[in-house]
Amino acid sequence: MNDSLNLYSPQSQNGIQLSDRLLAIYSLVLILIGTPCNLLCCLIYFQKENRTNSIKTIFGYLAILDTIVLYTFNLNYVVREFNIDYELVYYNKNISINEYSDFFINDNINIMIVKKNLEEYSLFTCRFLSYLAFSTLQTSSWILAFGSLNRYLLISKLTLFQFICKRSYTTVICLCITCLFFLANIHILWMNGYHSLTGNIICYQNKYYDNYILWYQRIHLCLYSALPSVILFILNILLIRIICASKKRLHDHKRRASSSTTSTKRDSHRKSLSLTYWSKSSSGKSNRSNSARSIKRTSRKLTLSLIFITVSYFILTFPSTVIFSFFRSYIEPLSLRRTLSLLFTNLSTTTHVIRFFIYYFCSIDFRNDFYNLFSCKRSFRFQFIKTKQ
Repeated sequence: MNDSLNLYSPQSQNGIQLSDRLLAIYSLVLILIGTPCNLLCCLIYFQKENRTNSIKTIFGYLAILDTIVLYTFNLNYVVREFNIDYELVYYNKNISINEYSDFFINDNINIMIVKKNLEEYSLFTCRFLSYLAFSTLQTSSWILAFGSLNRYLLISKLTLFQFICKRSYTTVICLCITCLFFLANIHILWMNGYHSLTGNIICYQNKYYDNYILWYQRIHLCLYSALPSVILFILNILLIRIICASKKRLHDHKRRASSSTTSTKRDSHRKSLSLTYWSKSSSGKSNRSNSARSIKRTSRKLTLSLIFITVSYFILTFPSTVIFSFFRSYIEPLSLRRTLSLLFTNLSTTTHVIRFFIYYFCSIDFRNDFYNLFSCKRSFRFQFIKTKQ
């Protein structure tokens, strides 16, 4: 969340200036790391062999939204902290020093460091960037909630709702959620921001309704974090129970299989001929059971990825929800409020960057697809050389 008219703090608050600059560098790092990582997720999960899997479709769709999120608030912080203007003004005792102005008094002249939000360059950028930020953040969290619901319906084998897990229905539902939130936030395009009497752009305020953006930010935080967190918590508890029960069954199956192999070894000399015949006839069945087991293992890895994504989402967004909803308006001085806003906004957007690494460490299939993505050119070149020879 950004405040309008972001000039800078007094000279005595050099520590806050340094912390703001460091947090802006962190925002830039998030953009530089998150953009290629999310684009790689799109390339991997939208490959032909992965498009049939509904949860992989959701992961790819999330990666698109995560990329857009990085170019809203984070980009604004980078522009604000690294695009500095200096103004020389005559000293006047009646000048009110606001939270973002930096005055160096030298007789009758003041040097003011002015930092502007990206939204303050024009009324269009104010409304469009805030609209895009609110819409994509809310859509991303509810797509994640739908992914957990999709996964739960699939592995719990509720046949009545199995149709939701089909790729076509998954795509339609994702598009419906996107349209719903982009339409619900459309009021921002004409109610957020206005031209002041001096010609400046005042963003995140309304000329006629003073508390408009304050109350809507609370509604946004409820839609973005509070409600999805409750749904995600319930669904992921159910998913964890199913995974634990599945692991227990697998462990029992392995124990029974090991006990049966030891018993067959004792009678191996008597039934060598019959065992040889049985092994030939049952080789097809064992291959089918092995493939089914590998599919279940892949499904379990995808579910674990989803659970870790949910946990990271809850840990990184919950503090900002509490701060912005209940304590932000009481934080003094105002320059400290801005720094904390920058800190917790960066913390909440970190969840949109680390999902690539969660997929990479949790899923063997994702790692294989990642390696194949870079080895395909090499293999194509090798085949081309072979055909040429």
